[in-house]
Amino acid sequence: MIGLNQRTMKTVICVILLIQMVILLVNMIQRQTVVQKDSKATDEKNSVEVSTVTPPDNDTLEIFLTDYEEYCERNLLPKASNLLGSYNNNGTSLCACVPDSLEGPLNVSTLQPLPIGEMELRQTELMPGGTWAPASCQPRHRVAVIIPFRDREEHLLLLLNILHPMLQRQLLHYTIFVIEQSRPAVFNKAALMNTGFTEARSVADFDCYIFHDVDMLPEDDRNFYSCSEVPRHVGSHIDKWDYIVPYPGIFGGVTAFTRPLFEMVNGFSNEYYGWGGEDDDMFSRIRARNLTIARFSKTVARYTMIKHKSDAGNPYNVKSGIAWKFRPQQYRVDGLNSLRYKLVEFEPRPLYSWMLVTLPPHPSYFRRAYRGVSQATAVRPAAVFAYVGHLALGAVLIRHNLRLR
Repeated sequence: MIGLNQRTMKTVICVILLIQMVILLVNMIQRQTVVQKDSKATDEKNSVEVSTVTPPDNDTLEIFLTDYEEYCERNLLPKASNLLGSYNNNGTSLCACVPDSLEGPLNVSTLQPLPIGEMELRQTELMPGGTWAPASCQPRHRVAVIIPFRDREEHLLLLLNILHPMLQRQLLHYTIFVIEQSRPAVFNKAALMNTGFTEARSVADFDCYIFHDVDMLPEDDRNFYSCSEVPRHVGSHIDKWDYIVPYPGIFGGVTAFTRPLFEMVNGFSNEYYGWGGEDDDMFSRIRARNLTIARFSKTVARYTMIKHKSDAGNPYNVKSGIAWKFRPQQYRVDGLNSLRYKLVEFEPRPLYSWMLVTLPPHPSYFRRAYRGVSQATAVRPAAVFAYVGHLALGAVLIRHNLRLR
């Protein structure tokens, strides 16, 4: 009887080991397929981006500021709809393109978030909804800063503590919009930015729309929050990448569009729920319209990215790789013209205009997000089988003191 049990147990062990070997082989094939696809997609991207992207310039600070001032004097002129009364009545001059009030490098590494009440007391000149305009001169640019948001209160306070003083030193007429997602469970940053643009353009005739991640802190107030004649990559040099541009087609973090340019590319895609894909998709949209992108000098276009844990509601999008495909027909039907959302609440708060919105349900492959499991921490079925197999093998060996010969 004992011999029979031993033979049975050995057979079970062999079956378990065989299953594990098959699982390992399948995983190796899957990994190799993913690597080949990623390599092919990267090669395709790099083969077309070099000719369509304006590379970051390495000019000295003086040359950059001189060039910007010349561009600003020639191109950044206020629309008639945005002229303030003092300009018409008292002949107030246009604001300086490079104001003397600028401080240059900002020390954001030791910055602590101020309580919102204290920040409101410091920003007494703000109009309701987070709007400000200089009283001493006519601003050249009216800017909407659009921040997609959910569950990042501390990061938002840090950013606002930098943005309000910085934009005021730049003598801009600006409004900050915070677009918060209520539902569904999985975050859709791109659709929120489309929503912010759609709502903001109904508020005022803005010259420029800045799309701003909440965890991106500007390090220099000479990185002017203004638009160019082409889409602009404002947050181009990040501490996470040692202040270099990791690849020519990167276009995320902080970006700027005029209204005509944003409408020309049909805004962001609405299909990227979760983390990843929408930035690369936007770059492809820009290429599809035969546009280039602009970046300011790395001397000033510097950002600190706040380190944080991955959000349960913002899991990795396993289908984000589709952004690497060049799909001109898709860009025409997916974007501003296909945007669906419900504005649940709009509130002009002292520091910003707050919107709470709901979006269409996320795709079925994100069901894990309801349980708060991100892609990074989710356990793959193959790993589960392998793990169970190891446990079963250990239990058999301990219980029966079998030797594998």
